[in-house]
Amino acid sequence: MAIKGKGKTKSRQVARAPRHEPVAVKKPFAQRGWVRGLVLFMCGVLVLSITWWAYEGIDKQQNASKAADAQAQQHEAVNAWKANLEGALSSVGQVQGGASPQIATDVGTAITNLGKKQDPGVTADQLTTEADNLEKAAKTLAAFKLTDTIENHGFDATETDLITTIQPEITAGLRSLAVAARLAAMAIQDPADAEALLEDAKTANTSGQDLIERGWSSYTNIATLAGLPPQIQQPIGSGGGLPQGLGG
Repeated sequence: MAIKGKGKTKSRQVARAPRHEPVAVKKPFAQRGWVRGLVLFMCGVLVLSITWWAYEGIDKQQNASKAADAQAQQHEAVNAWKANLEGALSSVGQVQGGASPQIATDVGTAITNLGKKQDPGVTADQLTTEADNLEKAAKTLAAFKLTDTIENHGFDATETDLITTIQPEITAGLRSLAVAARLAAMAIQDPADAEALLEDAKTANTSGQDLIERGWSSYTNIATLAGLPPQIQQPIGSGGGLPQGLGG
């Protein structure tokens, strides 16, 4: 039999557990870099949007304020011009809102009737008086300092150029009608030369009416822009039962 050796028995070494690699602990979602970057980007966009919105609002307010100031200045200038222009035209005819004023319409009727060897409906003296009134109205318009009135009152260069052509245009129209009235009066007084006189009278009358109609159309556009569209007025009394246009 084998003899067991005496002494301490070697203890067996227990095998160590496998070593685990350290596991990284994930940061909370809100602390992650890409999340923070995205939040900062969105905040930047929001701040930019608010800034732009505020800028746009301020800009619109400033533009609206400038527009209101410009219209107030235009209103002031056109109001003074309106009194002069519409007052002068009303003294020799009828102003009827946006439609072309009815000025010296009896002159055209007299010219037509005389050409047909018919009763002109007016006398030579009445036509001469009407011519004087037309020239007086033309002088009233010509004396009005329109350029000084509209200067620095919110009109741009194009509007200013248009306005400064309206007054002379209507003034020329009134003077042309005055010529037509005098020629028609002469035709009544001198039947022998009536044909030639009436031809010139017809040309002057047509030219005068066209000038007034064109000038008035431009005026109504400017007046409406300034918030002062022409108002329809009642026919003025003729004072002596004369046809329209012969009143003083």
